[in-house]
Amino acid sequence: MTDDLRGHIPPPARRGTGGARPLTGRETEVEELVSALIRIENGPGRTVALVGDPGIGKSALMWAVAAEARAAGIPVRTARGRSATASLQDDAPPPQDLREVVARAAEGGPLLAVVDDVHLLAPDQLPYIEQLLQATAGGQVLCLVAYRQRQLSAMAAEMASRAASDGLLEVWGLGPLSPEQAAELLGDHPSADEICRDAMGNPQYLKILGAHGRTGAEAVTAVLGELAGLDPEALALLQAAAVLGEPFHPELLVAVAGQDTAAALRLLDTLTRLDLVRSAEPAPHLAVRHRAVGDVVYERLEPSRRTDLHRRADAALAEQAAPVSRRVRHVAGAADPNRPEHVTILIAAARSILYSSPAVAAGYLKAALPLLREGEEHWHEAQVLLARARLLTGDAAEGRELLDALRSAMPGRPGEVTALVDSSRIERRLGRYTEAGALARSGLAVLADQDAAIAAALHAELADHAYDLQEYETCREHADTAAAIAHRYHDHVGEARALAQAALGYLFTGDVTTAQARAAAAAELIDSSSDTSLLTHLDASVQVGMTEGMLGRLLDADRHLTRAAVLSRRTRQTYIEPQILTVLANARLRCGNLDGALATLAQITLRGDRVVSPAEEAVSAMVRAEILFWRDGAGDLEEAEASAARALAVCGDTPTAWAVAVRCFHAELVLRTGDPARARWLLTEAAGGAELSRLTSWRKPRWCDTLAQASLAMGDPASVEQWARLAERCVEQLPSPGRNGFALRARMHAHAARGETETALEKAVEAFSDFSLSGERIEACATLLAAAELSLHTGRTQGVADRLAGAAVLADQCGSARLIGDVSRLRSRLADRTAVADALPALTAREREIADLASTGMTNAGIATTLFLSVRTVETHLRQVYRKLGVSNRAALTRRMLDDTASRARQADAG
Repeated sequence: MTDDLRGHIPPPARRGTGGARPLTGRETEVEELVSALIRIENGPGRTVALVGDPGIGKSALMWAVAAEARAAGIPVRTARGRSATASLQDDAPPPQDLREVVARAAEGGPLLAVVDDVHLLAPDQLPYIEQLLQATAGGQVLCLVAYRQRQLSAMAAEMASRAASDGLLEVWGLGPLSPEQAAELLGDHPSADEICRDAMGNPQYLKILGAHGRTGAEAVTAVLGELAGLDPEALALLQAAAVLGEPFHPELLVAVAGQDTAAALRLLDTLTRLDLVRSAEPAPHLAVRHRAVGDVVYERLEPSRRTDLHRRADAALAEQAAPVSRRVRHVAGAADPNRPEHVTILIAAARSILYSSPAVAAGYLKAALPLLREGEEHWHEAQVLLARARLLTGDAAEGRELLDALRSAMPGRPGEVTALVDSSRIERRLGRYTEAGALARSGLAVLADQDAAIAAALHAELADHAYDLQEYETCREHADTAAAIAHRYHDHVGEARALAQAALGYLFTGDVTTAQARAAAAAELIDSSSDTSLLTHLDASVQVGMTEGMLGRLLDADRHLTRAAVLSRRTRQTYIEPQILTVLANARLRCGNLDGALATLAQITLRGDRVVSPAEEAVSAMVRAEILFWRDGAGDLEEAEASAARALAVCGDTPTAWAVAVRCFHAELVLRTGDPARARWLLTEAAGGAELSRLTSWRKPRWCDTLAQASLAMGDPASVEQWARLAERCVEQLPSPGRNGFALRARMHAHAARGETETALEKAVEAFSDFSLSGERIEACATLLAAAELSLHTGRTQGVADRLAGAAVLADQCGSARLIGDVSRLRSRLADRTAVADALPALTAREREIADLASTGMTNAGIATTLFLSVRTVETHLRQVYRKLGVSNRAALTRRMLDDTASRARQADAG
């Protein structure tokens, strides 16, 4: 029998739970109980009590094990403490009488006995549970019982305690799912973070709040099953509690339900015993067990009943002089056009939560608008606020329609300028730059030189417009003006955004010192601002993070962008989420965090009604392409090329800065995939010809390095020199620029093209140092690999092993299979070179090192300084080298070493 069971019950890794869906987060428990099934033939039996809160998965776990038992031919008998079948699986048979289960367990033979909802058993049924435990212990039975500890009677609790002490009962407490398991259960739900936080790891609540089709329906049915036995008065009281939607004082609940106080309090005690209502803080407040339970009850209320309860709740709260934040939910649910204060409450509440909960604010405003006539007091404000809420939640299409209508309906009104600011933002996100700039200028014209705080937002819009069109002097002028206005009105977050904009304007017009100062001031303002302040201008954190990334402050950029991403997700300001995550992914890519960068991009969730700007779409696709290229897993290269093609398609013929950058990165990808001639043509075409006129001096060195590398691969030393000189001129034009790794690496290529290997390697060391200081691991690793490649190509082995060792560490830190493969390839070449070199008379490693340096013409003193040795030690080693190689002077040594290098090169070429 045991062997037969093992043949029928597959191991958990392959198990499908008898055709049912696997239980996320309960794999360990299922595995243990299925193993217990396999062992029941040999006895003794085993009883396991599954204990936990409602919805934690007790019943699902039992029915999963029951499905396994049936699949293996093991008899299953079930009973439960209530007649409702809400928590049973669809294919589960109806439960038997508990006495029948006890009788079958006493007969002998393998059996799975299942008793659900023991806490609902009548007192006269408890002796049968004791008999079942005794029969299980003496037979071939696996018995599973489940109950809720909160609802267990004193008699049942005493029985369970005694059975556990006697060794007849194992108690398993089922805890919540981990955040990872909860996320797996929800899948790609757009509000997964919020739902996971609210559900607190309870699978039933996760399914209800996630409302994922049939999965959600089953969880809802389970809650409805709990309500099936309630009398109408108790259900009505629970409905009133669900409408309140917050911890409530019993007196408030009684007022809303409209019931007799004494009777209602008795019913409330019943609801508490059934664990549908629980104690809350501060005492004596109560609350529905969980928001998910309240949602199920609320959504099944008849509309007239729901409206009436909201009206009662608002009246009761108004009598208590409750704040607007408590009344607004009920006003929205029972808005009355004959009560003017309802409009005031809805708009005031929407205004107060516009940035912290824009979707909720939109709901309040949509409830207010039917109460207003066009042109009435508050109508314009409600329309402007609703458009802003739609913009914040990513519903830009509706927001744009509202704003278009408002601009024509409210000339000269105070809200017109606000509408123009938002309209400009939407048009710019749509890639309509001319329209965006015109709207922002119209806003300034309306202000007619008034000293108004909103002028800062208009100048910031014009700064963005100028930046997109690469008019950087204009950008910094508008940004400086915006920063000054924001500072005057104590808008620290708005000032930070403008300062970061100005920093880019100064950076791209060659004033790095001012750019760094502006960026530092912006970062300080952001760091000193509260989350509440940042919510009004999340784009300020994005602007600061983007500017820091441009300046090579990658860790600071990551910190500011991560904070913005958390706030965006928490408040559902989804309009800005793609931009935040794209810029953050690029910063992580440059730091060499490939897995983190890819995971960041994967967090971008798009709904059909959300407008994504062409810039966001193209740049995120190109960043993804670069990440996949360096990761180089199975299929990554093909996917990278497809992603780059998508980015190019979005760019079209757009002349904006982001489109130029995307085209340049695409050319670089073409070079890395082995087509230097096409890459050089694409890059010069994208960047504006031989002078790269479409690029700023700050950007040019990077692409000069790429062009120098392509020209070197094509055997065009004159072009390599051209691009190296252009990179150096750009660096010289920047005041106090510090080192520039790309310009140094371009010069490395130029020296290599002329055969000046030693000088080229010196430039490689400088470039590597610059990339390392800025934290750009990918570029630092690529520089070490380029230096190693150059050394091996010219027949040198000195220092190659050290460079490859450093590159291996960086490649591993980045998680780049491509860089790891390059390290392995060059190590193989180094091994081949070393094997050829071994044909010389045996020199020690130190002797070979000194011989290599001496053959370059370096003096003994120079060698001593380079290798941190004394001159006498160098002289001693040279005498040994002369003796071993049979030469008498330095000239003969140089000829011998050059001959050896040429010989190794010929052998390598022959190989």
